[in-house]
Amino acid sequence: MAGEQPSTVLSSNNPIEPYVLLAKSFHGSAIISLINQALDANGVYIFGELLEQPSIRQIAESPDAKYYQLLMLFAYGTCSDYEANKSELPELTSIQKRKLQQLTIVSLAAKNKRIPYNELQSQLGINDLRELEDLIIETIYTGIIEGKLDQQAQTFEVDFAISRDVRPDSADEIISTLDAWCSKCENTLKGLQDEIRKANNVKAEKENVKNEIKNKANAIEEVKAVIKAESSTTASSSSGKKETPSYLKISKKSPREGGLRGSKFVRDQNSGS
Repeated sequence: MAGEQPSTVLSSNNPIEPYVLLAKSFHGSAIISLINQALDANGVYIFGELLEQPSIRQIAESPDAKYYQLLMLFAYGTCSDYEANKSELPELTSIQKRKLQQLTIVSLAAKNKRIPYNELQSQLGINDLRELEDLIIETIYTGIIEGKLDQQAQTFEVDFAISRDVRPDSADEIISTLDAWCSKCENTLKGLQDEIRKANNVKAEKENVKNEIKNKANAIEEVKAVIKAESSTTASSSSGKKETPSYLKISKKSPREGGLRGSKFVRDQNSGS
């Protein structure tokens, strides 16, 4: 319905969804108003679904095409893009300017995890250091980036940043990046498999050495047991022989000595008679 103004946007888990639904039934100036509302809305940082709506695409060839270009800028662009095409775009509200600065930080964070302050100031058009830090802190509170300020090194260290909308003509670049990533993953996986194989071989060798030592130890124990058994048997045999008491022993005398004594006894008897 031409000329109709958008009604109050309902809340949704997907912040852009209410604007997408309204775009299905709005046309003309109502679409312009809808775009401005979406750009001003808190929590709305992704605009790809809205750009795909036929009613939005229609204004790309209309006198209001600059609003379509503005929506594309918020989907894909940065502050420097706006400055380069400022004459062909609508003037930004203060809220829109702040949001575009926040989206610019997100774009920088996707390329560099340690962003120097001077680069941020250049890209955002901010000269005052305190104003820059306030903007970064404010952006962190929105949840679209995470990180910390390193005032000594004059850098912003990025821990996380949301993904922005992807340009349709960037598909080939994304596919190429994913292919390179897949190849890197395959090489990493192959390297891990090689390391696992080496580790298993080392483990098997150690296990063989361990078993060999164990077998040798068992053999030594068996030999020790045999020696011990033989020693016990020998000791038992030796202790089983009984020694004859000394009072039962008969001393052996020489036959000559006995014979002489006998002859003398006979002579003594003959003399007595």
